[in-house]
Amino acid sequence: MNKWKVIAPLGLLAVGGAAAALLLKKRDEGGAKCAPAEKKAVPRERMMKTGEYSFVSGFQDARTVEVLLDYDALRFGFDVIGEDFLSYSSDSHVAVVTGEDFSMQMEYASYYKGEDLPFITAAAEKKYPGFARVSFNGVEGFRYREGDGVCFCLGVDEYSYLLLTLLKAQGCDKTIEELAGGEDLRELLDTIRIGTKE
Repeated sequence: MNKWKVIAPLGLLAVGGAAAALLLKKRDEGGAKCAPAEKKAVPRERMMKTGEYSFVSGFQDARTVEVLLDYDALRFGFDVIGEDFLSYSSDSHVAVVTGEDFSMQMEYASYYKGEDLPFITAAAEKKYPGFARVSFNGVEGFRYREGDGVCFCLGVDEYSYLLLTLLKAQGCDKTIEELAGGEDLRELLDTIRIGTKE
């Protein structure tokens, strides 16, 4: 009888130990299977459209220049307007891109006699704060701070350049410089195409 009193508890300990080991193994396997999956960023829904702005460049050999810009219509609006400009313009019509954080006016400007893009670039570098050379989709130019906005001058041809005026929207907590160097504007302007319209 004493023998059974010693063997029985040892047997129960062995069975209990095996059961505990089995439970731990199942828990570890289950834990591996239930590890949280890596969260992937949900792609933002887009509705891409192309805005078109055209104007006549030159005098005796005048040609129609077409400027194309792709934009996400769920985030931005694009219009060509002839009044109520965002910024003063003597042009007959301008293009306007409007978004939640900023708006941008696009207009053509003619060089004065003897001017070209390198000439106005050198003059702006001496005159304006925040001057920086820029390039968007192969179109070269520069930007500078003027008043409440940032202006971009992009080369078109020997007669004209494109003037873009960036303005911050009310309630936007970013600075105009942050907007001018930000990804949203870069994404827009990296789609710009300038060519001659037939």
